[in-house]
Amino acid sequence: MILRASYGTLGMLGKVKNKIKMETAYFMLDGKCVFDCHFCSHAKSAKVENKFLSRIIWKEISIDELERLSKINELKRICIQVVSYPDYRKDLIELLKYLKNYKVSVSVRALNFSEVKMYFDNGADTVGISVDVVNPELFRKIRGGEYFKTLNLIRESSEKYPGRITTHVIVGMGETDKELIEFFIKMKSLNVNVALFAFTPIKGTRFENLTPPSKERYRKIQLARYLIFEKEISEDRFVFDENGNLKNIEVEYFIGLGKAFMTSGCTFCTRPFYNENPGDEPYNHFIYSENLEKIARNFLK
Repeated sequence: MILRASYGTLGMLGKVKNKIKMETAYFMLDGKCVFDCHFCSHAKSAKVENKFLSRIIWKEISIDELERLSKINELKRICIQVVSYPDYRKDLIELLKYLKNYKVSVSVRALNFSEVKMYFDNGADTVGISVDVVNPELFRKIRGGEYFKTLNLIRESSEKYPGRITTHVIVGMGETDKELIEFFIKMKSLNVNVALFAFTPIKGTRFENLTPPSKERYRKIQLARYLIFEKEISEDRFVFDENGNLKNIEVEYFIGLGKAFMTSGCTFCTRPFYNENPGDEPYNHFIYSENLEKIARNFLK
């Protein structure tokens, strides 16, 4: 088993000097992935060291070092990112048993419902089944596999484990705004939470020369996701042009709308600096501020 921890988590464990205030600890089960997602640093064809996830180095730790988690008072959740190497299922079950006293989220490319059930049976609190690319044809080309098979797995799993299935979506894979919003509405109907990422070009991957989405576009999609999941607004409130670009959202500003620009995902999720360089304005803010309300007001003028 190769176990890695994010930089922020290393701070929580006392292994680096800098400590970021976080309520979730992030770990990765690592190995040579059998898939070839064009955007991923762990893809089969990627010329990137395994220690990277996106542009962040995740240092290897021993499983015994997880004993330090019991001394972290602010810890409320553990998130395990799973690379699809040949023995990942066995290692993940072992790790879940080790972490049985914690609330654990698992992000894994599960292939069928029996695999999802296995993780819940062994103590997982939530299971994330990533979609990443919401256009079916682009899904096949970029990620590999069948889009609707993945959606059916999410549907079946959400019926058996309501409120405990999540998914990830990457904005900037060639999809339209309309496709993203239709996907959000579908997931909302299934009680499946959607975590948003912005496409990040990684040197050494097939998509290293592609451009990330503009902050303006990403903010619109964040607003749409928040309004659908938190305010349950209907599809007819979104106005698109002939190319599926979001032109307007027919809602008025209200206090608290700035929360739309914060990290989305499981409760207590932060993922600091995952999509951007430190010093830039984050795509996903993890600290609420009045500045987020100003952004919201500007978008709904």
